[in-house]
Amino acid sequence: MPKIIDHEKKKEQIVEYTWQSIVNSGAKGATVRTIAKLAEMTPGQIRYYFPTHSALLDAVMEKVNHKVAQRIQEIFDQEDLTEKERVIQAILAVLPLDDDRYADMEVWMAFQYELHEAGTNSMGDEIRLLIQKSLQYLSEKKMLQEELPVELTTMRAHALVDGLALHKLLTPDRINNEHAAKLIRNEVHSWLKEEYR
Repeated sequence: MPKIIDHEKKKEQIVEYTWQSIVNSGAKGATVRTIAKLAEMTPGQIRYYFPTHSALLDAVMEKVNHKVAQRIQEIFDQEDLTEKERVIQAILAVLPLDDDRYADMEVWMAFQYELHEAGTNSMGDEIRLLIQKSLQYLSEKKMLQEELPVELTTMRAHALVDGLALHKLLTPDRINNEHAAKLIRNEVHSWLKEEYR
């Protein structure tokens, strides 16, 4: 009787091995040959599921984006947090402040590098969208300063989060987690009416 293969499970396993390979060796080290060895498959089997390297990286990025979105949703679902604290914790959730988030950021950076090398617009909008949604959430709660320049605030906060993420990834000893958290907290406080700071 022929062996029944769960193709979806195989694809998930390949994505997991690719994620691990990028964490261990960066984008350049995540070759089909390396992934096949980790997955105990042949390169041909990997290509059967993901015909191109970019298709494989897309699947890995989808996994990372799903994990981060889930992490953020869990923060907003915590009833014991204030609105302000939810926003602060959600922004901190995208920074590489622990092993799991560090690994996700490494994969994200590898993906951006791969897109850049292919001549594609490499900067995703995920962090900017998080800042926009955070500002919108606080606006709906009537917590934002009346005259807050929302577009400039979005740009500034986006640059801050991107910069912190890059520093934490490339030079982790330069900024400790407490200082990173304080910078994010100060940024969010600068958006708020006095009574909510």
